[in-house]
Amino acid sequence: MKNRLFKTFIAVALVLIVCLFAGCTSSYDWFVKTIEKYYYYPVDASAFDENDLKGNANKFLDRYSAYYTKEEYAATLKSNAGSKSGLGISYSYVPDRGVYISSVSGNSPAYICGLRAGEWLKSGSLQGGEEADFASAADFQNLINSASDGVKLNLTSTDGTVYTAAKSQYTASYTYMAMKNTSWVFKDSASGGLAAYEEFTEAIDYLPEDTAYIKISQFYGTASKEFDILIEKFNASGCKSLILDLRSNGGGYVSLMQDIAYSFSDGTNDLAMLARDKNGREEKFKISKVRSNAHKVSRDVNVYVLANSGTASASEALMGAMISYGALKWENVFLSQYGEDYMDWLEQSGQELKTSRTYGKGIMQSSFENGMTGEVLKLTTAQIYWPDKTTCIHDKGLTVGDGCTPVYTEWQHTKSDGELKAAVDIIKSR
Repeated sequence: MKNRLFKTFIAVALVLIVCLFAGCTSSYDWFVKTIEKYYYYPVDASAFDENDLKGNANKFLDRYSAYYTKEEYAATLKSNAGSKSGLGISYSYVPDRGVYISSVSGNSPAYICGLRAGEWLKSGSLQGGEEADFASAADFQNLINSASDGVKLNLTSTDGTVYTAAKSQYTASYTYMAMKNTSWVFKDSASGGLAAYEEFTEAIDYLPEDTAYIKISQFYGTASKEFDILIEKFNASGCKSLILDLRSNGGGYVSLMQDIAYSFSDGTNDLAMLARDKNGREEKFKISKVRSNAHKVSRDVNVYVLANSGTASASEALMGAMISYGALKWENVFLSQYGEDYMDWLEQSGQELKTSRTYGKGIMQSSFENGMTGEVLKLTTAQIYWPDKTTCIHDKGLTVGDGCTPVYTEWQHTKSDGELKAAVDIIKSR
């Protein structure tokens, strides 16, 4: 009994010592002090609710800042590393039209069965069950929720195409490349992880013979490694034009953007972007140098970028670096000019009305962990500037007024991607 009491006393003493040296405080004290020290914008902490840290973050901080429990943050890191579950789709419900698929993750069950962004779904069922129309977002979500992993779902589009997929765990890919007669996509390899596979079904027949199209959906997972592989194949192909698609790429990890920026750098400027905090202190984010000439895009290559109102953060920083290096001309940035129906729907659903521009996110978030509890605060901590150290596109974005080229699209994404075809036609005409 004495031995047990002695061990308990030692354990408590050690905890007290650790707390003393770590400046141990309550979660609330840590929350407030972290915000006061690092948060970019002024905020009145006296209005905070001591018992609702998540509510404080949602109510008093900007939309990009957030509070995570230890478990929530672990799940976020896992997802950002590419480990996903489910079908791999994002969607919205549009009255009188159906379920609009706004994105499909690469290598997901939805992607593998052929479903793509821009598709419209009208009905669905569990395999063997009765087909039901989608009269609301809840109808669609209830169907998805009712299917356990491995149970097949049939999803029927408005043109009658049936897609069959089952929810499962998967590793997301974030890039692919298409040419006129072939394409390269990333799928599961026999040895684990992802590998590049040649697939002719994703070829884009209206591309010129000397042109390749590369899509980067987000800067997460193995995006930069995938991009390196595709650039090697691009260079080996002898193509003279590259269309880089950053539409609806909301950003991700700056480190992956730094990796990819290497492919477009000119060797005279090693800065990918500059961060400046509320006190004027600067942090330089340099181009990653652990690359080879095989991952360089030659200055003889004509580079074009597709962007839209969902192109944000690290995507805009990459474009800024490419423009600063001279790898990308303003006129070669194609911006989505949305149709009237889409703009009307955005307004009716209370979303921001942005067209013919990128999103305009020129601020950076940093994450701070409470070492005692594992909880995490993600805070906006700095304003972002291009390598020229003066250009910041926050709340402005890249616009037609800067010299970018508008390209009409009926909706944010369409199944046939007429916007890409229109951009290609403009490129051919130049």
